[in-house]
Amino acid sequence: MLTIKVFGVKEIQNHLHSKTRVEKIEKAFDNAGYLVLRDSKILCPVDTGRLRASIDMQRCGRFCRSIGTSVEYAPYQEFGTRRMQAQPFLRPSLQKNRQQIMTVLKQALEEE
Repeated sequence: MLTIKVFGVKEIQNHLHSKTRVEKIEKAFDNAGYLVLRDSKILCPVDTGRLRASIDMQRCGRFCRSIGTSVEYAPYQEFGTRRMQAQPFLRPSLQKNRQQIMTVLKQALEEE
């Protein structure tokens, strides 16, 4: 599976004081993941639509989200081959949203 993971730093755990706060931070990780998921689907090259339809987000921990696809040809689309030019869609979606992801997570950590 080709994935992009958004990981939280261990310091987050030191800032957690209540279940409500943990839930807010987990929701922020969901929101950050949805930003990447949305743009991955927008940037994904489409022939039959199978690749685009297969892109999803999974929770790989409380403060971790994985966006990717299990379609076997996804790495060839993302990275290319000797005979086929790359048509990346996962890495650019992460790059495009990097600042907004940081903002969303920072706001969740700063909320009291």
